[in-house]
Formats: sequence, C-alpha cells, structure tokens
Amino acid sequence: MIAQICSESRPMIASSLRALAVSCSLATLVLFPARPALAEDLARALLLPELFEIMAAEGRSSVLGDESTPLQGSLLARFEQDVARIYTPVQMAQNFVAALEDALQRHPDLRADTLGFAQSDLGKRVLQLEVSARAALLDDAVDEAARLALETARDAEPGSVEATRLELVRERIAANDLIELNVSLGLNTSFAYYRGMLTEDAVGGLSADALLQLVWAQEPEIRADIEDWIESYFLMAYQPLSDAEFRELIDYAQTPLAVGFNQIMFQAFDTVFSDISRALGQALGRRMQTEEL
Repeated sequence: MIAQICSESRPMIASSLRALAVSCSLATLVLFPARPALAEDLARALLLPELFEIMAAEGRSSVLGDESTPLQGSLLARFEQDVARIYTPVQMAQNFVAALEDALQRHPDLRADTLGFAQSDLGKRVLQLEVSARAALLDDAVDEAARLALETARDAEPGSVEATRLELVRERIAANDLIELNVSLGLNTSFAYYRGMLTEDAVGGLSADALLQLVWAQEPEIRADIEDWIESYFLMAYQPLSDAEFRELIDYAQTPLAVGFNQIMFQAFDTVFSDISRALGQALGRRMQTEEL
C-alpha cells in the first residue's frame, strides 16, 4: 500500500533511504498544532513514527559504516555527532507529516481512501508486515538471507511457488511504478548530497553541472540496487499473505486514489530526504575542510 524509497546512491549513504512501503507511529511524534487531528490520524494509521525510527537507524548505520569516509580522530567523532543529529527520527517524521499534510489539503479524497485502507483488516496487516520486515532487515544476516531468497525465486521454474510469488511482487511494484519513483528519488538525493558538499567547497572544484553528470553516471547502479532491494524486501514482508490477500493488495494499489496518494507521498519523501542528503554533504564537507586547515 505504501510507496518505497530505496537508496541515496552515494556509496556512504547508499542504504540510508531504502524502500518505502511505509508505516510508523511513535508516542513522541510531534505534530503540528494547526491541524493536529488530521496529522495524528494519518500518522498513526500509517505507523509513521515506527517507520522513521527504522529509517533513521538505516541512515546512521549506512553513513557511519562507510569505511571510505575521509575523516579520522576527533573530526570523525564530530561528524558522527552530525550524523546522529541529522538522522533524528522525530524530526524526520515531523517534516514528512508537514509536507504530506500540505499536499493532502488539496486532496481530501486521497486522505479518506488511504485511511480507509490503512484501518481495514488487510491494511493493518500489510502495514505491520512491512514495518516488521524492515526492522528485521537492519540485521545484516537477515538482509543477506532475503537476497538469497530473491536469487532462488529468480532462478525458480515458471509456475513454482517461488516464481509465482515473485510475479506477484513484481505486479505490486509495477502497480505504483516503484522502481522509477525510487530511481528518481535516488538521483535527487545523491545530487542534493553533492550540492551540500559544493556549498562547503569540498568537491575538488567541480561545478554543479559536472556534479549532475556524475550523479547521472550512477543511475544504472542505483537502479540495480533498488530493484534488488525492493524485490527481496517485498518477498520477505508479504510472505505471510495468502495469494488471495496478495491479489487484493495489488488490486487496491492499482486504483487511481491509491496511485495518487503514492505519488504525493513520494514527493514528501523527496523533500525530507533531499534535505537530509544535503545536510550530510555539508557536514562531511565542513569536516573535510577543517581537516585540510
């Protein structure tokens, strides 16, 4: 039901966005007083706070786990503090809800339809499966197992259980054009990252146009990572669904209202994660410049 972000493409933050089959709900989520009831209902129904807790953990792990980061000692420690500040789940969720609410003010039909599905028996189950699977994938061993399961499904004989499941997963992905939307998001966030470094004069004299070309050169790698991640994630997340439930989910995802909400949600994620990527680029660039001094 909910869209998916997959990666930011820049190697050091490649897995911090991941896919967005969204959900989350955190008691500490700060909502905006101008429209608290609407925002709170939507955030709780979609489990948004839980999702952003996971996504913040993904981001921190991806950035801090990158061994190519050109910092050491106290500068690295300060950069780690920057990363922890940038990936604050409550702030991330707050910014996302604000962007989503602004768009949905013009589309009350999308809000009502989304809430209706999210509060249905199938919707609740799907959202919880998505969040639980995403949390589990924070464990590298689970992630590796999911990718091995995808390889098995891709190599399976047509008509087998594994092949049939993969077909349903791909239908689910196609229903909301998740590959293309995630590729676009990955390119945007990667460019925002380099623009952040550019503001700190930390890109070796490259121009904005040269950086854009560099980002576009990453498109095949971004696309391949997104395809692998989304397919392995959905195979794992939806494993408990029966074929009939899976088909019902796909049928709903293909409806005009569901497609419309998915597009608006991607716009909100683009806003949030482009800001995050830009802030990461600025933080790293600033620390790199300090090191040179």
